[in-house]
Amino acid sequence: MTAVAFVRGVSSSFEQCVTARPPDPPLNPELAATQHAQYVAALERGGYQVIAVPVDDDLADSSFIEDTAVVVGTRVLITRPGHPSRRHEVETVAAALTSRFPLHRVRRPAMIDGGDVLKMGSSIFVGRSDRTNEEGILAIAAIAEPLGMSVTSVPVARVLHLKSGVSALDDGTLLWHRDACEREVFDGFEVLEVVGDDPEAANVVRLADGGILVAEHHPETAALVTGKGFTVATTDVSEFARADGGLTCLSIRVR
Repeated sequence: MTAVAFVRGVSSSFEQCVTARPPDPPLNPELAATQHAQYVAALERGGYQVIAVPVDDDLADSSFIEDTAVVVGTRVLITRPGHPSRRHEVETVAAALTSRFPLHRVRRPAMIDGGDVLKMGSSIFVGRSDRTNEEGILAIAAIAEPLGMSVTSVPVARVLHLKSGVSALDDGTLLWHRDACEREVFDGFEVLEVVGDDPEAANVVRLADGGILVAEHHPETAALVTGKGFTVATTDVSEFARADGGLTCLSIRVR
């Protein structure tokens, strides 16, 4: 199967993104659109076929497409995002995915954001956060466990999503920041600690060709990953970082 990445371009209302603190200066939709195009090009160079979901200028956060769907094996779970303003994003994404995957849906009171779902081979770790509740985690388990996958609930500490401070380099190795969760959750995996004050430095994308995409403003992460023998590519996503987003947030990837 061809490695596919679904993306959604930047809304003209991007400056109204839901953020923990109002960005100063305000978010710049034009700069974000330029950076998004560079991100898409990096995915393509890394071996993904990129499929663009239509932009909706009324949905400020919709470029953070990862939160709307979770791919588990050959199945897709259409989420019910934790922030009410984001629940209108899912139907257009579902329409783009329905011709390729069997779709399952999260129903209330469950809520889940894709940014809380970390897949490591047959192990799935799901952050229990302000955006994902226990019912949402059970919804993941309902489609994953019949496929022989294990699902582990992970209390999220001081970040928005689990993957705001943890991400995979391969099926056995991950980057981790102390603010994301307890390290012991990942016993049995090789854990590389990312130091510093920004948990998003531990957020990277596994490319289809085995390389790792790192945010340009995190050179220490690039050096750490290179030191482990991975080929590293970088791209500028600084405007998305100001909107509380990271690299993984900007695509739904199927390798």
